[in-house]
Amino acid sequence: MRALRFISYYICQLNGFNPLPIMALKTFVKVSGINNLSDARYCSGMGVNQLGFSIEETSPNYTDPDKFKEIKNWLSGVAYVGELDVQNETEPGNFNDRYELDAIQVSNPAQVVLLEELGLPIILKMDVSTITEVLLASLKTRVDYFLIESVSDEPLSADILALAKDYPLVPTYGFDHSNVLEVIDGGIKGIALQGGNEIGPGLRDFDEMMDILEVLEIDDTV
Repeated sequence: MRALRFISYYICQLNGFNPLPIMALKTFVKVSGINNLSDARYCSGMGVNQLGFSIEETSPNYTDPDKFKEIKNWLSGVAYVGELDVQNETEPGNFNDRYELDAIQVSNPAQVVLLEELGLPIILKMDVSTITEVLLASLKTRVDYFLIESVSDEPLSADILALAKDYPLVPTYGFDHSNVLEVIDGGIKGIALQGGNEIGPGLRDFDEMMDILEVLEIDDTV
């Protein structure tokens, strides 16, 4: 099944068609760091909710407005997130006229207030070591959700799962294809995955992402 799906996907990619019919997933999924059409079209076809693009010019993963629009023209049924990874405050409006976004992701809590005037849903990316309930409570009404990272692939702690009952948390760690269903049953809003670079024009190694998304895929044949 995996081989047939990938071959079908690649043939459609070469011929300019959307590679897969849009699926449905068992939980909310965001894929960060999209920088190529292969990832974007695969994720869109699998029913991923949000695709994140780095719009910070100093980022090594930066996607310029022209490339963003080119990728976006091939897709449907997915929301687009502009990702700002620098810690300094970024003035609103210096990117909003160049990208058509559905949400904005920031890494500095101070940016949440600064960017509110854009009128877009805001995602706050945080390292798990910096999380306190006081901080989450102060920003709960101002952000769409908190994207939680960790420097290690540690399991989600009992403290984080407890906070997830009151705050919209989307972890990037603590799960793989073998336990992702158990993790999403713990009360989290959803999960975040990471896109990557193409190994050649139109070619990607989808194995890690596919393992998780296929587990989350809703079987509508039953």
